[in-house]
Amino acid sequence: MIKETTILQGMFDDQTHDSVDAFFTAHGLDEWRAKELKLFTDAGFDVTDPTKQMAEMSDDGKRVIITVAYADQAEKDAIEEAGKELIGKGPAGLTQYITEDHLF
Repeated sequence: MIKETTILQGMFDDQTHDSVDAFFTAHGLDEWRAKELKLFTDAGFDVTDPTKQMAEMSDDGKRVIITVAYADQAEKDAIEEAGKELIGKGPAGLTQYITEDHLF
């Protein structure tokens, strides 16, 4: 299993958010998030399975934490290949970084 955890935070944002959806809405990223989730589901990845993917707000409500667990390198590669159209089209105005502190 390969786990990756990404943290997203607004670059100039001190707002707090009650939910992951509220965070993406506040940053005008509803459409981007829908495309990202569709990319995973189209590749056969179950984003509703909490042993595969989990997204939560940080305790202070300012950051979204997303952990994804790939079964193996082949699954990860398939999703990355399917998502290459989104490369370089990530959410503007957000700071994005990787951490080893996984949600599960």
